[in-house]
Amino acid sequence: MKKLTIKNIILPTLLFGIFFIPFNSWSGISFLGEYYRDSCFLFFSFASILILFKRRIQMPLQNLVFQFLILFLLWSFLTTVLNSHNIFDYYFKQTSGLSRFVNQFGSLIIAAFIVPLTFYNGFKKINVNKTFRLIRRIVFASLIVVLIYSIIEILIVKLNMVYLKKPLLNLFDYFPFTEAKIDMRNQRISSVSFESPALATYLISVFGWMLSYILTEKKKLKYLPAMIVLFLGFMSGSRAAFFAIIIQFIIAIFFLLKNKNVANNLYRILIGLSTIFVLIAGYFNKPIFDYIKKEINSFKLDDSTHALSNKSRFGIQQAMFNVFLENPILGTGYGLQAFESRKKYPSWAKKNNWEFRLKYLNQNDKRFPPGYNMYLRILTETGLIGFLVFSLIILQIFLWSYNNLKSENSSIAFIVLISMIGFSLNWLKMDSFRIYFFWLCVALIWIIEHKKKSQNG
Repeated sequence: MKKLTIKNIILPTLLFGIFFIPFNSWSGISFLGEYYRDSCFLFFSFASILILFKRRIQMPLQNLVFQFLILFLLWSFLTTVLNSHNIFDYYFKQTSGLSRFVNQFGSLIIAAFIVPLTFYNGFKKINVNKTFRLIRRIVFASLIVVLIYSIIEILIVKLNMVYLKKPLLNLFDYFPFTEAKIDMRNQRISSVSFESPALATYLISVFGWMLSYILTEKKKLKYLPAMIVLFLGFMSGSRAAFFAIIIQFIIAIFFLLKNKNVANNLYRILIGLSTIFVLIAGYFNKPIFDYIKKEINSFKLDDSTHALSNKSRFGIQQAMFNVFLENPILGTGYGLQAFESRKKYPSWAKKNNWEFRLKYLNQNDKRFPPGYNMYLRILTETGLIGFLVFSLIILQIFLWSYNNLKSENSSIAFIVLISMIGFSLNWLKMDSFRIYFFWLCVALIWIIEHKKKSQNG
């Protein structure tokens, strides 16, 4: 029996954290700020404390992605200091500019520095292939739980089998960090996550991992994990996320067909699926056409179902862009765009829109309005310089994954590439750095490059 040491506790703690990434439908812990729902954060923070106790925190100082990341963090701080003449005048939603910056920059340090370094130090001593398979197995196990919950939820929400709520779905109340609930009004599924977009972000994040089974396994069931993600993505009701998953899938197919061991079977499956699709489309052409038309119309501002959310999203984005035009080089300072953009929300977005009245401009609601777009947020808050550095981080990750597709770490490179496509598209509709699978991909790059340099002396 192995002696219980700090080193032996760190790995299972990280794996538990990865397993629980989608589980955030509970009420959370309020003092954790924007991390209050993130159950995985409890495990990752505990692992980081254990690593601190070891007093052996290592950093990939020579890695270009890490260097760009540090530069981005430093610039985010510096641009706020350069905007200090405005910060002390800011006050919105019972929050001062200084308080808002401290909270937001602290959150950035946790997500972009502490979390990836925790992954790096926790997995660095383990064989890369073993790490990859361990993480993937945990992700698949987590996805199975998500699937089971989702199937019950679909039966209730889509097929009106409400009688299943109490005997089946409510059993998940006994599962950690989960509160069984359904959305009968919008008929969207969220599974163990607190909302449909959160589930969609999780599916985008794990799709690359599930597609990698097609590369590495020989059993026919290797296609099942990817099919589960496609199914849940379609049923989630998140239009933009399902579009991102489809783009991920198309690009993944392009690279998978280049693999001779996979190509023949994949061709047969694609031909079979295409034949089935053509037959179904021919027979059900009118319902399919109506569905596609409905989904396209859902992005319009006059769509009865999605009009309010579209007006809010596009209105906030327009206001942020106008703020950027006034502060193109330095931006407003990190986390501070809402203090300026709230003055520029267009009248067409606010008109007959309760979201602005009761949420975004309500001084009694302390929650700040989201930016709904990571790229616009970075442009607005850190200016062109910050955006350039962030773009270099993303570009370097894409280049690394593409350049390693034919290396001994090709499976991980494939996962990173497909995941990055998803993250990049998903950031068009959200502005959070709390995408744990993104930082896991970054940490794996650091680990692989560290091992390469160690082997080369």
